[in-house]
Amino acid sequence: MTTWIILRAAGIGAYLMLFSSVAFGLVATSAPFGKRIAKQSAILIHQFMSTVGLVLLGVHIGGLLLDQYIHFGPTQVLVPGTSSYRPVAVAIGIIGMYSMVLVAVSSWFRKHYSAKVWRTLHMAAVPAFALSVLHGVFAGADSARPWMYLIYVTSATIVVFLLVLRGLTVGLRPARRAQSSPSGPPEPVSVPVMPLASSVGVPVAEVVADPIPD
Repeated sequence: MTTWIILRAAGIGAYLMLFSSVAFGLVATSAPFGKRIAKQSAILIHQFMSTVGLVLLGVHIGGLLLDQYIHFGPTQVLVPGTSSYRPVAVAIGIIGMYSMVLVAVSSWFRKHYSAKVWRTLHMAAVPAFALSVLHGVFAGADSARPWMYLIYVTSATIVVFLLVLRGLTVGLRPARRAQSSPSGPPEPVSVPVMPLASSVGVPVAEVVADPIPD
């Protein structure tokens, strides 16, 4: 019974972290408010959410393997279409799982390939979220509960809204604010330069020889 509760909680947590990661990614790259977030901060927050979601997903799958209620085996949680319990819904969840893993792992190694490749791989985040919604609604043990149904509807509506907003403002993105660094060098300050002595009719030698007044 305890395992069943833990795996359900981990599944809901993984879904919420995936939703948060997708929503934050859309917000951070949309013109109305995305460029208010420093690039490095946005990357770190996004990666943290994805990583936590991946860990919770692992707990969810591990719980399915340990729980004796439905008797999932390694094949049933890794290969789509092999589960006897709601095979279509579970298959959708497995495909969404692979999409989620692809997005999270590609974020860890984004410095090793071009930004174009990373953006292409990262496009799997939205399909992963859509598949997770379908998996949760049709295979989740708590999907019939009003509060869980409200979570699905609200999160899906927010993501759709942010996708539409991103599409409508794709050409209006201003330059991103620079990352502030308290330990970095200070910003250069413009200081007026005094004209050279010889340029105002005073011999340089006289200026140099003139003693500093007491």
